[in-house]
Amino acid sequence: MLYGLALRIAAPFHAKARLFISGRKQLFNKMRDQLATDPRPRIWIHCASLGEFEQGRPVMEALRRQYPSFSLVLTFFSPSGYEVRKNDESADHIFYLPLDSRRHAKRFLNLVQPHCALFVKYEFWYHYLATLHRMGIPTILFSAIFQPRQPFFKWYGGLYRKMLLFYQQLFVQDEASVALLERLQVRNVQIAGDTRFDRAARVLEQNKHFPAVEAFGRDSRLIVAGSAWHEDAALLAQALDGLPPVYKLLIAPHNTSEGDIQKIKELFPGKHCLWTDAPELLAQSRVAIVHTVGQLAYLYRYAYAVWVGGGFTRSGIHNAIEPAVFGKPLFWGPTYERYREATELIAAGAARSLDSAKALQQVLGDEKALLQMGSRAVEYVHGQLGATRKVMNYLSEKCLRTKV
Repeated sequence: MLYGLALRIAAPFHAKARLFISGRKQLFNKMRDQLATDPRPRIWIHCASLGEFEQGRPVMEALRRQYPSFSLVLTFFSPSGYEVRKNDESADHIFYLPLDSRRHAKRFLNLVQPHCALFVKYEFWYHYLATLHRMGIPTILFSAIFQPRQPFFKWYGGLYRKMLLFYQQLFVQDEASVALLERLQVRNVQIAGDTRFDRAARVLEQNKHFPAVEAFGRDSRLIVAGSAWHEDAALLAQALDGLPPVYKLLIAPHNTSEGDIQKIKELFPGKHCLWTDAPELLAQSRVAIVHTVGQLAYLYRYAYAVWVGGGFTRSGIHNAIEPAVFGKPLFWGPTYERYREATELIAAGAARSLDSAKALQQVLGDEKALLQMGSRAVEYVHGQLGATRKVMNYLSEKCLRTKV
């Protein structure tokens, strides 16, 4: 509960902390009122934030199709997930997760009464997991990845190691995770892969089109930059200055607040417009700024090459799977090692890490190499599909007792 106290202290000075606190006011009353109107048996899915939601979505969609008699209760820990997806159709009920305590966990689970509980990738809340275990509710972790830097594998990680025992099954992304868990004598593990690949493949199938972007990029070599931080945008601005006019930039900033959009505009004086501006203005501009959310995964379709943002931040790059599924050559900054798909895409010859505008200018000039990179991206993605099916088969056989 110290975390909650710290957030209350920070709330007057920090917008995210304010949302974290205000979103949980009267939360149990809200849950009770909503759930009282829905008598169906329930499945609980918990995601930390928006990225984990995208990993959980393929499983939620499969549950919707195959088990319509169940109600899906989705919870988020972070405001950046809840505030964006609080009205999403992937679930029947969407709430913040009450802070982790024995009292909260017992009250929450008595209200929800889930048939089973699904946690996505990186969620380990001791009291919730212990209470689920005590109540005999099957609890599954999927799309998980384990690394030596995590507390499970440190001398002080006893509590974290105990939490692993509360899961009925852990679906992990790779062999390295299995090996690490075997060192802890954790055997209820299966390699399923990352459900984000299945989600990306579904985006590809939807074949959405954006006429404004088509007009903007017509007869051009369009660079699409996704989730770009200021450092990414500065590199791209410098690179664009040294490239022929045939190159254009469609840039989706990581943050879309008015202040952040203004900073992006200042990097491209006289060259920019918003992607929702009139077609005449788009045609005259060299840079179009995506100042809305929810479209980026579909916009990669139009790219000649893709820059994935975040590679100059401590946490590293953002989602590289979404552009890879479209068969695009991928580039990003120097910080990416924490992400399995990033290192594997580079090893497959589908991506490169660059740290200067000059390096980007040089690689963009080799069209044959770019085509080869895109082809290798598609091959890599195809080899990663199927995680959702493996998770659903397990749920069907072990938890929901109905054949898929």
